[in-house]
Amino acid sequence: MEEQKKEEQKNQDKVKKKRGGRGIAALHFLQHAVLVACAVLLALVLMNSFVLIEGFNSSTRFNLNDEHKSSSFEDSAMFNSLFGNNVYNIIRLGVLRGQMETDGKFDAGKEVDVTAYASRFDGIPSEYVTASYYLNDLINWGQDSFVKTTVNMSREELSEFLNDNTIVTVVNTSVYDNGGIVSYLNSDLSEITRRMTVSGNLLDSPDNDDNYVMQVLTNKYHTVEGKNIEDYVATREEYDRLCENVIQTAEALKTNYEQYLSLKKYYEPENTNVVYFIRMTVGDEVQVFTNMETDSVNLSKLTDELKNVCGSYVYYNPGQMQFETNTMLEESTVRYIINGFEYAYPDDIQIMMCVDKSYAAGDEFYQAKTAFANYVPFAWQYLAGAIVCIILYLVLLVFLTSREGQVGRKETGEILIRLHSQDRIYTEVMALLAAGAFAGLIWGISGLVNLVWRTAYGTTLVVLAGALSFLVSVIFSFFYYSFVRRVKAGTLWRDSLIRKAGKVLKRWILYCYDHSTILARVWIPFAVFVLVNAGTVGFMLGLFGKSSVPAILVLLLLVDGAAGYLLYRSALDKQKILDGIRLIREGNLEHKVEEEGMHGEDLILAQAVNSIGESVKEAVETSMKDERLKADLITNVSHDIKTPLTSIINYVDLIKRENVQDEKIREYIEVLDVKSQRLKQLTDDLVEASKISSGNIVLQWEKINLVELLNQTIGEFSEKFEEKALYPVFQAPKGSVYIEADSRRIWRVIENLFNNIVKYALEGTRVYIDIIVGRDETGDAQVMLSVKNISAKPLKVNPEELTERFIRGDESRTTEGSGLGLSIAKNLTEAQNGRFEIVMDGDLFKVNMYFPLFKEK
Repeated sequence: MEEQKKEEQKNQDKVKKKRGGRGIAALHFLQHAVLVACAVLLALVLMNSFVLIEGFNSSTRFNLNDEHKSSSFEDSAMFNSLFGNNVYNIIRLGVLRGQMETDGKFDAGKEVDVTAYASRFDGIPSEYVTASYYLNDLINWGQDSFVKTTVNMSREELSEFLNDNTIVTVVNTSVYDNGGIVSYLNSDLSEITRRMTVSGNLLDSPDNDDNYVMQVLTNKYHTVEGKNIEDYVATREEYDRLCENVIQTAEALKTNYEQYLSLKKYYEPENTNVVYFIRMTVGDEVQVFTNMETDSVNLSKLTDELKNVCGSYVYYNPGQMQFETNTMLEESTVRYIINGFEYAYPDDIQIMMCVDKSYAAGDEFYQAKTAFANYVPFAWQYLAGAIVCIILYLVLLVFLTSREGQVGRKETGEILIRLHSQDRIYTEVMALLAAGAFAGLIWGISGLVNLVWRTAYGTTLVVLAGALSFLVSVIFSFFYYSFVRRVKAGTLWRDSLIRKAGKVLKRWILYCYDHSTILARVWIPFAVFVLVNAGTVGFMLGLFGKSSVPAILVLLLLVDGAAGYLLYRSALDKQKILDGIRLIREGNLEHKVEEEGMHGEDLILAQAVNSIGESVKEAVETSMKDERLKADLITNVSHDIKTPLTSIINYVDLIKRENVQDEKIREYIEVLDVKSQRLKQLTDDLVEASKISSGNIVLQWEKINLVELLNQTIGEFSEKFEEKALYPVFQAPKGSVYIEADSRRIWRVIENLFNNIVKYALEGTRVYIDIIVGRDETGDAQVMLSVKNISAKPLKVNPEELTERFIRGDESRTTEGSGLGLSIAKNLTEAQNGRFEIVMDGDLFKVNMYFPLFKEK
């Protein structure tokens, strides 16, 4: 019966093991699936987080991860960036339409004053030489090539080639005297210009040469009057200048015409969601450029028509100082854009642009809105899902790590670990295989991603991310769980090749090292090293001859490596001991030199250093305990003194209020009052000095204007300075100088310094207070506060001693000081990351305090 029960129990255990194995396998599969889901979600985020928007002649890349705080597409930075670009394009289109159109249509016969056009940016002079061409001729001429021919002419030939007189255009400055011309078109200038002829001075040559070299421009097109360029000028200089104006104008109009066609087509109503109008008054004529179907020039009607389709808009009327928008676009931006085209726009201009809220056209706004709607509302969901998958993957990793390899327990409770076939491979070999697998995987994935990223989109990228993550998970699990089973079974190091190869050698070396003198430990390894090298070389040469040189080199490297390792181990042990001594010297009394692996005198030294560290630690703790007891004693005694002292001060104050007639009693009361107040101040100083030295203070860091603080302090001490006939001289940089400190503590520091001056400075002298901003030795910005005065009595102590407790420059101690003021000032300065120093030169007493200049975070 018992055997039958045991057999049944074994069968039940087998069934449980099978079920447990199936459950673990399912969890492994779930782990792979979770990582795949995480990779797919992250791929979706990455794929959709960047969007490329095709705009006018350019593409803009936007990062949608920055748009999560936007409540709608119109509130996003992407929308406002596109809106600003379109504002620029519309203003530019208005300039081009002004050049190319008349009454809203392209005007090939428009007359262009070439000199006025070429001077449009700087403004034309009050008198200039020019010629007018038809717009279409200049555009065609710019698209063709300009032909110049070098010609040698005599005086007579040159006189016949050029006109006898120069035709000059004169601007009526009484109509427009702003130093330049707003419009550069002949039709716009005709009302404020007139033409006159001026006799030429062709024969007034700077030399007596009868031959002239001319660059003659071929007149492919004639002017509006049917003339050539040479018909308007009488001198070579005027001819060259007019030719350059023609070339410059033709080339500029050719480029502008191409942009005009592109921009006008881009902003046709069927191609864009942008609706605009530009209304301006040139002379007495009102011009309107718009892509709305309207013939009206009335501003109110234009505005109402545009607002009917408006979503986001901007309206700018600089003449009436009006600027309206429901976007992030700023008035300064629009003004800046218009100023760039001020030659083309008069002061009386109204610009309005909006984005059609229906987004009917498939332009850049439609592209951006679609990308925004497809990503931003779901981005956090994708990321949240990825984070959940990562957490679940880590939970599964921890759980499977704890359960990996377990197949049961022994009767003693010890866990049974089952190793797989790959777990029998030597540890170093397995580690090399893992490194090689992951190196190859990384190389392959990087190359594949670089190849596919440029050619694959959408679903392909997502599938690729899932497949690669599954492959990574399988390879990682194969090697990782193998090492986990080795660790649990204790075979990670046991099956190591290094352990097997070095175990015997280590034992022999340690035995020799532990049972020899220091001379033997140095010279015996060296002798063995020399003999082995010599024997190896001799043996190999005698046996194989010169052909064995490569093998000799390999053996020598192995032997030298072993010797180097021994020296390294010895040096490493000594370095550990030296590092331990350094750390203990620097105050790290908790440090212990690791004794494991040391032998011989190195072990003895390590034990001695650890013993010294413990002794020093005990001594320091005892000293700190004594210091704390001393500080507590001062604090407690000072507190006990303050209670009766407060009563004395209060009763003295009450007696002073009585009408005491006796003169002596009044003197006694005055002495009691003065001495009790001095005793109170001394008690307060003792308590504060004790708190500072024990570190029992809490600082409230603030941004403090040091210049303002010094001015306030000087004002509060003005009466005390006047009583001592002291004259403060304060010098500081203009503006504010900020430091970071505790306002109450820094005030106490400056107060102590000023009280010290009042007590010990020579009457009738100046007190110099300077604030200097500079840099310290490391190059960081710092503020130096310097206070200088002349001592009333000779200074017979060192500067360092004056900052000690109860040390006073007045050795006779006839003044009312306690000897704690400078000590408190120094300690408070250092507690606020400052530096405090005293400099004495004869009777000159100087205190310098250094603080880091405040930097905005």
